Amino acid sequence: MADRDPGAPALITGASSGIGAAFARELAARGHPLVLVARSEEPLQHLAECLPVPVRVVVADLTDSEGLDRVEAELDSVRLLVNNAGSAHYGDLGTQTAADLETSVLLNVLAPTRLISAALRVMPPGSGIINVSSTAAGRDDPAMADYAAGKAYLESISRAARHEAEARRIVVTVVRPGRTRTDFHDRSGEQSDLPASRWQSARAVARAALDAHDRGHDEVTVTPRGGVVVTDAADPAAS
Repeated sequence: MADRDPGAPALITGASSGIGAAFARELAARGHPLVLVARSEEPLQHLAECLPVPVRVVVADLTDSEGLDRVEAELDSVRLLVNNAGSAHYGDLGTQTAADLETSVLLNVLAPTRLISAALRVMPPGSGIINVSSTAAGRDDPAMADYAAGKAYLESISRAARHEAEARRIVVTVVRPGRTRTDFHDRSGEQSDLPASRWQSARAVARAALDAHDRGHDEVTVTPRGGVVVTDAADPAAS
């Protein structure tokens, strides 16, 4: 069970839209002051003006070392880190440009790794980390190869970091959303004609993730058809 102060500040990456913005709204509704991080200042400022809590806006590109430095410097003042920023480029791996692949690795792999590491160094006992993965994690889908591999990496490092975090009473939760109605799929270039019943809201994902995290769960999968499924690592003493 997480023992984080209900009014403790939270930092969200990729907060300007989609699941990140949904986390911001849900955390604000629960009384948490916020640090919102994204590359674009205008949507961050617009979101901040709509929220009923103190909000600090940090404009940073997490594919850039300077941007990561700026966000890391914020972590000693927050009690919850939501690693949500991510990117995907739909198409066969062999058709991806070098720039697309570099962005994918920097944003989906290096950025959360650095922020998790920094959080474990500076966040106090009772803090928390939520890492946003995907049901695509580890799939051998040739059209999303780098994205799926990056999310599999995120889940792996989350499991490894959890051992270190537990010693400091820091809860690490992975949320694995299924298809969620945001602009993420449009930006990735994916064309989909799936019916509305196959999509879920970003709000449902954020709410399920925060509920699972507050209960101390290790992982939560949220899908339109499967609902919310929480899982926890096996107790080493029982193996």
